[in-house]
Amino acid sequence: MQLAAIENHVGSFSLADGDVLRMTGKDCLAALDRVVSQEVKSLSQGDGRLALLLAPKGQFRAIMAVFREDDGALLLAPEGRGSELAASLGPYLRFSRVTVEPLAWDGGAMLVVGPAWPVAAASAGIDQVRVSAGGCVVAGVGGKRLLWLGRTFAGTAGAVAVAEDESVRRRLDDALAAAGAVVVVGDVLDLARIRVGFPAWGHELTETVLPPEVGLESLAVSYTKGCYVGQETIARLKTYGHPNRALVGVRQIDGPDAAPALPLALAAAGEEKVRGQLTSAGRHPALGWVGLALVRRELAAPGSRLSGAGRVFEVVALPLW
Repeated sequence: MQLAAIENHVGSFSLADGDVLRMTGKDCLAALDRVVSQEVKSLSQGDGRLALLLAPKGQFRAIMAVFREDDGALLLAPEGRGSELAASLGPYLRFSRVTVEPLAWDGGAMLVVGPAWPVAAASAGIDQVRVSAGGCVVAGVGGKRLLWLGRTFAGTAGAVAVAEDESVRRRLDDALAAAGAVVVVGDVLDLARIRVGFPAWGHELTETVLPPEVGLESLAVSYTKGCYVGQETIARLKTYGHPNRALVGVRQIDGPDAAPALPLALAAAGEEKVRGQLTSAGRHPALGWVGLALVRRELAAPGSRLSGAGRVFEVVALPLW
């Protein structure tokens, strides 16, 4: 029922505190623009974009959504990664007189996902047009504020709603319930993400991964902006080469019924040499174990067989179902 809600209607999920950060200081977006992979300094009020923080040689360090807010910015981190994002940005911003701190609202944040999420947003009193375009809006609710951020890290349509206090949160919960939103758990969200192949921080996005290997360059990398950390490697890869690995969807066709230990080393079926690894896995009610794997490009075609720890997987085109 929860998975069906995300795929066909709307689901909601409470996020950890501290995943929305406020960035302040003179020219703070210009300072951030010099660091991240995306062009953000020209964002108009209320607009937002995905961006990456990379290592000097182009490997992943952090992913965020950046929104212009008045003279500052709001940063949205994946669930539970807010403090890590702030810490990762700190060394690059320490000389810019810019501060990055958790948004000081105590009503909590809610992820709202599924094709009918704009209906749920409208029931909460939000003009969803800008949010649907990936921006942010703030509405008044009983003299308090409700913030909607039109980006998620779930790989599916949706937004994040942040309540200024508990009274606003209760009204938000009531509005979502009236719109038919189903409360979902994290495993279901992860399965929905796996379905479409969206990489997650700590799974596909690790300190050894380059953005083009997991399909993020079209969403979070600007090839026309000025310098940023890691730009040389990313630009050279686009101009002169291609990534040696690719992120693919897989379905287990043989092996244990228990959950696989991650990351799981994978070889081409019938071989022993490691050629990739299973990075995410979830159990679909009809298909059994499905997942995402980062593999050598020659094994990325649908129909390829991979094996590891007594399991056999088949590469399947995305979306997985």
